[in-house]
Order: sequence, then structure tokens, then C-alpha cells
Amino acid sequence: MQNWIKITLVLCFFGTLREIRPSEPFVTEFLLGEWRNITEAQLNRDVYPVGTYSYLALLVLVFLITDFLRFKPVIILSGISGISVYAVLLWTTSIEWLQVSQFLYGLYMATEVAYLTYIYAKVDSAKYPLVSSCTRIAALTGRFLSGASSQLLTHYGLMNYRDLNYITFAAQILATFWAFWLPPVPYGIYFHRRSIVNFTQIDLGQINIDKQSPQDSEKRSFRHDVTDATYLIVRHARSAYTRPKVLAWSSLYAVAMALFVQAQTYVQLLWKQIQEESNSPVAYNGAVEAAQTLLGALGAYVASHCARAYLPAPVAAVQGLAVFIGTYIPNVFVSYAGYIVMGLLYHYTITLASAKIAGQLSDDSCFGLIFGINTLLGTGLQSLLTLVMIQSLTLHITAQYFTLSFLLIIQAGLWMFGWVVQLCRQNKSINVTNQY
Repeated sequence: MQNWIKITLVLCFFGTLREIRPSEPFVTEFLLGEWRNITEAQLNRDVYPVGTYSYLALLVLVFLITDFLRFKPVIILSGISGISVYAVLLWTTSIEWLQVSQFLYGLYMATEVAYLTYIYAKVDSAKYPLVSSCTRIAALTGRFLSGASSQLLTHYGLMNYRDLNYITFAAQILATFWAFWLPPVPYGIYFHRRSIVNFTQIDLGQINIDKQSPQDSEKRSFRHDVTDATYLIVRHARSAYTRPKVLAWSSLYAVAMALFVQAQTYVQLLWKQIQEESNSPVAYNGAVEAAQTLLGALGAYVASHCARAYLPAPVAAVQGLAVFIGTYIPNVFVSYAGYIVMGLLYHYTITLASAKIAGQLSDDSCFGLIFGINTLLGTGLQSLLTLVMIQSLTLHITAQYFTLSFLLIIQAGLWMFGWVVQLCRQNKSINVTNQY
């Protein structure tokens, strides 16, 4: 078996274990249940936002140190933070400890970037599309197993909502143990490079490059290593984001991520309210998450085969309509369907945007950097939505989702306007060319 295949399989098994969290589809039911004394308003305004803000703050730090620490320590930290999150949820009861768990959850989600970018430092660039797909499929597999198992275990009364956390806790322990088996990364993408690039000056695009051997690079000072890496990161980011197509698709990536994660974070509160108003005692959150994950994987697959037939505007418009209908009609199954449609189209959009961005990048090491920056921007936008809608305007849960549907429609309108402008420019250019 080739070495890159072994590395991919080890990483994918870690990704699957990490995503086996059957407690997540019912986390709101658990936190509002008999095990804690907390209201829906407190959960909405005082608890969940802590996770959002800590994710943003820690993502900046993790993004900076992941390459410097050469990935593996951060992946192990991801597992340890996961263990900490569910230990706190299982063996504490106060709202203060619940906020601590959300802070740890922010760290847990931020360290996911190490899992997603580790493979770019270990395999040849020709394998990037394949291994990227494998790591995402592994994560989706874990999420599907989580949704399906949580629904079956609760539906047949084999476990209650608190007991599901024991499975999640055990899976995080196994994932952490498995992370130690990941091959170490001797060279980073920007730090500790095989061939250190020394930027002695950057003046009007003129860059003097001095390549050193790995033995010489070990003698270099920490300051020089950081300086070289910083210049290389700036150079790659500037090269990528000065391209209009990269900028456009990156904006789509960030906005799509922000709106979906915002909807996903608070959707269980919406479902719980609809269930209470319609006297529907049975929750199918696990089955819905399993269906959304499975169809999302299908959407990602379709996106890789019909890139030329894609327009962002209709997809965003359908997402907005699905969220609006799922909120407006007081039926939990309609809301479930709206969420599934939004998730399906989100995975389709995010996969296609990634492919479009990758197709515009010339440097092999750029993709991980641009992926990290776009994720950071998406998280920042989601934090802004949380700050405005939940903590400043204190919108009711249904008003939050009406706002999200409205934002999706605005996104569709902006993309349609941009497409029309581009089409007009192309026609004008063709007419001018024909005149000559």
C-alpha cells in the first residue's frame, strides 16, 4: 500500500471517530431537560453565543500556530478539548460550567482546521482533490452515524439524552488515542519548510530568494523563521485575493458558511418551540441530522460533476425560501424539511466554491491558507450575526430565522445582479471586438 494511502486512511479514521457525537442532535433537549435548571432564553443568549465568540477568537490563534506546531499536536489538542467538553457536560450542572463547556467547544471546533489541512503537508499536491474528498467523506460518515444512532437509541428508549453524551465522550477518547498514531509532519507549509525561502526584500514585486538546506534551516533564528513565513503567507494571500474570481467565490464561501452555521446552531430551539406549540412530544432531530448529512454528501458529489451549470443566486433563493417556509408553517416536519433542504444546498455550494477557488490558485500551498482565511471570515460573519440578532436586538427565535431567510434572499439578489453585470460586460467586450 502506498504511503499516502496509509496516511489518508489513518487521518480519515480519526475524522470519523471525532464526528461520532450522537449527543449533538439532542443537545438542546438535554440542556433544557431535568438535568439542568436553565431556560430557553438563557441558552439562546447566555450560553450558545459563548461558543460562537470563543470559536472566532481561538480560530485566529489556532490558525496561526497549526503550521508552526506542524499539525499533529493541534490534532491531539482537538481530541483533548473534545474530551473536556463532554466531561463538563456530564459532570457539572451550573450555567457557569455550561459556559465553560461552550468555550471548550469553541476550541474543539477551531482545532478542526488542523485536521482539514494536515493532509496538505503530508501528500503530493497531485493528490489534493482526492484526499480532500476522503477527509470530508470521513467526517460526514461520522455525522451520519451520530444522527442515525441517536435517533434509534432515544426512539426505542435504550438511552436518554444525557446518556448519549457517554458515547460521545468515549468516541473523543478513542479519537485522541488514535491521533497519536498519525505520522508526524517534519516540515510545515509555511514554517519549517523543506526549502526555506528567505525574503530579503519585497520592493515592487522584486523578491530575492535564498534557499537553504534543512540542516542550515535548523540554525536559523526563530525571528527569521517567523519573518520568512509571514512574508510567504502575505505573498500567497495577496496573489490569491487580487484575483476577482477568488475574491467572489471566497465571499460566497464565507457568507454561505456563516448563514448555515447560524441556522444549525439554534435550529433545535426553533424545533422545540414548534413542538411545544403543536403538542408534538416526539423529536426526530437525530433522523433529520442523518438525512441532512447524507443528502449533503450527495450535494457535494453533484457539485463536483456539474460546476459549469451552477449559479449561486437560484440556490441561495431556494435556501431562503426553505428557511422561511420551515419557520412560518407551525409544523415541525415542515421545519425539518426546510433545514434538510438548506443543508443539502449548503454542502453543494461550499464544495463547488472550494473547487472554483482551487482552480484559480497557482501555488500548491495556497489552498490550505485560503481555506483557513475563508473559514475565519465565515466565523467572523456568524459572530456578527449572533451579536446583532441575539444579544443586541434580542430577537425571538422565529424572528431570527425569518431574518436568516431574508439575508439568503438578499444574497441571491446580489449574486444575480453581479451575474447580470458580468454578462453585460462580456457582451460589450464581444461587440467591441467584432467592430475591429
